[in-house]
Amino acid sequence: MCRQLLTALVVGVVIMGALEMGGAEAKPDPTQLAQMADVIKYLHELDKYYSPMSRPRFGKRSEMVLPPGDALVSVRDQQMEASERLLETLARRR
Repeated sequence: MCRQLLTALVVGVVIMGALEMGGAEAKPDPTQLAQMADVIKYLHELDKYYSPMSRPRFGKRSEMVLPPGDALVSVRDQQMEASERLLETLARRR
């Protein structure tokens, strides 16, 4: 008998909980929806305003000083020589 009473009590609690949860539907407040729409519109306009100004400017404030033209040629020659040596080394390994 105690077991039947406990089972009936549990079933009753579950049914009451289901009825309370099913009966109350959460509906958003129309004023909150309007405020949210206004905030989203404001943030969109703010993004449109600041986006062109906040683009990164690569190379604008560079601290690197470029060497004169002859130095660029010598650096390029050094890189070509290093590449050729690497290719020769790889060819020898085969």
